[in-house]
Amino acid sequence: MKEEEVFFITDLKSFKYKSLIISGLATFLGTLDSSIVNVSLPTIGNDLGTTIDLVGWVVLSYAITIIALLMVFGAVSEKKGYRLTYLLGFTFFIVGSILCGISFSIYFLIFARIIQGVGAALMISAGPALITRSFPESERGRGLSIIAMVVSAGLMLGPPLGGFIIAAAGWRWIFFVNFPLGLLGIYFTEKFIRDYPVTNPDKKLGFPSAISLSMGLLILMLSLSLYSRHILGFHYLVGFLLLSAISFALFLYYESVPSSSLIGLDIFKNRVFTYSGLAMFLVFITLSSVTILMPFYLEQIKNLKPEVVGLILMTVPVCGFIMAPLSGYLSDKVQARIITTVGVVLMLIGIILVGKLMVDSKITDIILALIIIGVGMGVFGTPNTSSIMGAARASQLGAASGILATIRSLGITFGVGLAIAIFNFYQNLFLQNGADKADAFIHGYHSVYKFIMVVTFAAIILSFMRGKNLADNKMTN
Repeated sequence: MKEEEVFFITDLKSFKYKSLIISGLATFLGTLDSSIVNVSLPTIGNDLGTTIDLVGWVVLSYAITIIALLMVFGAVSEKKGYRLTYLLGFTFFIVGSILCGISFSIYFLIFARIIQGVGAALMISAGPALITRSFPESERGRGLSIIAMVVSAGLMLGPPLGGFIIAAAGWRWIFFVNFPLGLLGIYFTEKFIRDYPVTNPDKKLGFPSAISLSMGLLILMLSLSLYSRHILGFHYLVGFLLLSAISFALFLYYESVPSSSLIGLDIFKNRVFTYSGLAMFLVFITLSSVTILMPFYLEQIKNLKPEVVGLILMTVPVCGFIMAPLSGYLSDKVQARIITTVGVVLMLIGIILVGKLMVDSKITDIILALIIIGVGMGVFGTPNTSSIMGAARASQLGAASGILATIRSLGITFGVGLAIAIFNFYQNLFLQNGADKADAFIHGYHSVYKFIMVVTFAAIILSFMRGKNLADNKMTN
């Protein structure tokens, strides 16, 4: 038996379900807060007397902060331990939430959301690594499937819960409700994992590498967001992208020097890890493209009320919630690449059906397509996460966890940006050629889905070509 396996059996078995509780609560807070705030934006804008563009930064500042810090905090958790990571994460999240709730201006609220984003990045970055270390290899998929269910639950509950809180107590309580949950997270962390062994206490933290990585991601996401909102001109965009490229080049340089390395680029030499990560990136581009355009189609073309639209859009996370435990169980028994490939194929079928929707399409056709996409995403998600984490060495789990969360966030952000850009280009093109508003919408809509069909097909290829994990090899022996 390997030394690492003995270490698991003697020291980590008792932390299995305790780790699941803490990771689940942290993940729920992070996903709930990203979905619950969207509902409150119009109310916040009216109350603080600001514009739609400015109030959008309440969401954007939170997302960009998380993306910029996830990989850094994932590496830090290896050096300092999961206990400290979660304690700081819950603390920052509580402080940020309170500051959000007492905000007296939109600028203060945006600042408070950055504080909250730091806490969310700390909490989210550690979750997959903690679950992977706490669960034996034969049960990893089931452990990660529960986290996937928590993600779906947070996304499902956010919009309706946000609407209820706003109606009952006002938008500030959307942030205040995080206070008791955050305190519960601190209590569980102290009670359950105070003695959890540190993964890699001798790891050197490469601060130049960390700073260059964070700056590269921050400049990249900030410049793309400003350009998509017509705040930044094209020439300025090119300049900022060049600055971002320089930051990434510095990161690669520092990573090549052992004394300044943060995550270790050798992790990307693992084919399973890299291909699984790329497949995940493309899948989230697809999923976010659907979720950003579908509300506009349902409201502007099908003339449905917002509450009905919300119920229809819950189809995808509900299906993900239902399928996560099954796919997690299967991922412990069957090769991950087979399950994930089936999942992306189902998503492609759903995308093809959604891409064929017209002005007169039936609601049942829309729901059926979304069900297929949701089932496909549920089948893909947990085995792919298990495949990524299973491909990393024990000393790389924190970095792998941060990379995984960053890939997901980047996929969502790029998907939204690309979908809006393609849609606007083709819609305006057809409007200029004399098409009416509904026809121009459909043409722009179909153009986006032609693009994401190609993206999804590429994800199928990557998913199948990833190769086998060590666990997969044991299944076939």
